[in-house]
Amino acid sequence: MPIAEDDWVKIDYTGRLKENSKVFDTTLEDIARSERIFDEKRTYKPLLCRVGDEKFLIPGLARSLIGLELNSPQTFEIATIDAYGERDSKKIEMVPTKRLRKANLDPRVGNRVQLAGRSGTIVSVGGGRSRIDFNHPLAGKDLIFDITVVEHLEEEEEIRKEIISRRFPGINMDEITIEVSEDPDTISVSLPNYLIFMEGLAIAKYTLATDLRDFLNFKVVKFVDLFDYQKTTLTDEETDIQEEGKEKEENSTPEQEES
Repeated sequence: MPIAEDDWVKIDYTGRLKENSKVFDTTLEDIARSERIFDEKRTYKPLLCRVGDEKFLIPGLARSLIGLELNSPQTFEIATIDAYGERDSKKIEMVPTKRLRKANLDPRVGNRVQLAGRSGTIVSVGGGRSRIDFNHPLAGKDLIFDITVVEHLEEEEEIRKEIISRRFPGINMDEITIEVSEDPDTISVSLPNYLIFMEGLAIAKYTLATDLRDFLNFKVVKFVDLFDYQKTTLTDEETDIQEEGKEKEENSTPEQEES
């Protein structure tokens, strides 16, 4: 049965620049390694998305999924206007270099920085000022995507779990309890205790609550931190999350902790 708009699916994809076929992103680890773009901090797995929804994919790609068949590889060319748009010279700004240092950002050409809620790339540094390009790195580019729909999600419980996993990559979903109360507008999510060490936990909770509201129409989202003192061993993923959090806590300054 063809995939329809608003269906929930998981896709594998590889994105390439049309101009030179250079791979810039993929969900497939073997391709990431062969193209030398492998990121050890990333989990390579199929991407969850709702067909036709631009909150998950660029416009041209979101629409291209409509009508696809499961496990049938397809290739799509996405024009700039349906991808990340044209480059805008107004988004290239001069910023005092001391402002970057004050924000603990390394003012070196090529570095990606987060400033005032915007992501940009430093393109030049000199005279006490840094020029930052706040355009998306792929702005002005025509793109090509190889896409395969690998799973079609139909059960709402399954969709809830995938939405949660999207915001907590690497988490053991067997340790998360999801309860929908008699009031169908309320959902409760119990999280295992090792997540207290996760960097950006508060942001992950906020964005997950927003997802559950926007995509599944829940009006109240409750989080419960579950401390299971009977559990004596952790999986490798759980240990990584815990150790990373402890390391950041030990290395942080009082000023960093306050912020």
